[in-house]
Amino acid sequence: MAQKYVMGIDFGTNGVRVGIFALDGREVIFSTEDLKTYIPHNGWAEQSTNEWWEALGKASKKALAQSKVRPEDVLALSFDETSCTVIACDDRGNQLRNAILWMDVRATKEAAKVSQSEDPTLGINGFGNVSPEWMMPKAMWLKRNEPEVYNQANVICEAADWLGFKLTNTWACNVNNASIRWYYDENNGGWPVKFYERMGIGDVLDKFPHQMNRLGDKLGVLTEEAADNLGLLPGTIVGQGGVDSNVGQVGMGAIHDNDTALVTGTSHLLFGVTSTNGHRPGIWGTYSNSITKGLNLIEGGQISTGSIIKWFVTNMCSDLVAEAKEKHVSVYDLLNEMAEPLEPGSDGLMMTDFWQGNRSPYTDGEIRGMFYGLSLKTDRGAMYRAILEGIAYGTANVIESFSENGFNPENIIVCGGAAYNDFFLQIHADVANVQLKVPNQLEAPVFGSAILAAVAGGAYPDIFTAVDRMVTYDKVITPNAENHSKYERYFAQYKKIYPEFSDWMHSVTNLSNE
Repeated sequence: MAQKYVMGIDFGTNGVRVGIFALDGREVIFSTEDLKTYIPHNGWAEQSTNEWWEALGKASKKALAQSKVRPEDVLALSFDETSCTVIACDDRGNQLRNAILWMDVRATKEAAKVSQSEDPTLGINGFGNVSPEWMMPKAMWLKRNEPEVYNQANVICEAADWLGFKLTNTWACNVNNASIRWYYDENNGGWPVKFYERMGIGDVLDKFPHQMNRLGDKLGVLTEEAADNLGLLPGTIVGQGGVDSNVGQVGMGAIHDNDTALVTGTSHLLFGVTSTNGHRPGIWGTYSNSITKGLNLIEGGQISTGSIIKWFVTNMCSDLVAEAKEKHVSVYDLLNEMAEPLEPGSDGLMMTDFWQGNRSPYTDGEIRGMFYGLSLKTDRGAMYRAILEGIAYGTANVIESFSENGFNPENIIVCGGAAYNDFFLQIHADVANVQLKVPNQLEAPVFGSAILAAVAGGAYPDIFTAVDRMVTYDKVITPNAENHSKYERYFAQYKKIYPEFSDWMHSVTNLSNE
């Protein structure tokens, strides 16, 4: 019998990534196609679903061609997508406007209205401010600002729901997406209908896909059109996918009670897995049965992390990019060489990681990033290190909010872009004083999608068994006690910034929006 493979599809902010894996977790190949993000206004971010579909076809066909894996040997595929990326489309999946990306914070006024409702449902976001990233504020924004689009839309959904339909011709939500961004609570009756009605969008529930699946369920099989686009066979099994960060948890093996996952990339997300069910101020969750039935998630995170580093490299390091290319090394190798000799604290240069607002613990879309401590001595190495440290301060702030509410992360499993940079990981470990565990397969979302495909295709009976057979680990990053002692003083100052300067930041942000 020919060896069988599974395909994972990861739709990130910057591109679509396709991976092919053997059923034992062995990596065969990756293929990536870039995606373009449109920024029509400050704080907005959009992409085209037509460009998604085209990029997916190119990436899939390239992976198959380069790996020489035959289409008939692909047992199944599954996928993950950014959340909450909202699409308004007709019943055939044709977009009526560009997708509103997860990091888009245009719905700040709507989020404030939801926050001020004091509805008990808001326990899911820690009884605090509602993020403008979430489904409800974005749907409210659409209805208020683009009523013709809202009314014409047969379907309002997330990117994962749209992709599932394009692959299988089946409209379905998944518990993962719905529980973490739509206020769906399986343990308490499902949709909070009265809450949606109170916010003036009770009718959006009719526009949501009505079927509800779990991660790894068999969603359907590839249609002829989808198979032609991907270069696979019609009838290939498609597993239900979900949120990139949570599917990444599957790829990291961080799915057991008391596991903690740090998913890094354009943003940082921290998820704790817990058998308890309740809501706590300062953190998001619990999200009932979000990855597997019987276990829940708590969440914290940062909107801007890897995106800040990318901004810095793009705008201030073009010469280093050229030098790195000439030397056949990463530009981050060169930047690390500049930054590593500096003492923790970057000579008093601090950066706040609020470049697109703050996800948690403040949940504030009206603040922005800044540097403090710039001097004539400041160079690129100091700025780069300050960026890494500022991101790590934000991560430590989330970890601290977890601990204050009874969940104590000690060993954290990490994946994504930061996991390729040991210097960056060491700063995280030193600032937060936690141990970081790194899996062998760092492309956790695409790998997690492949694991879900293996479950949907029947290779394994459940997600836990698939993870035990397919996920392995590589290294452990241990905090440096001396560096942690130095960082404690800077972190204490970081925590003062929002309480003392948020009103001023709101005023300046509003000036730029006038």
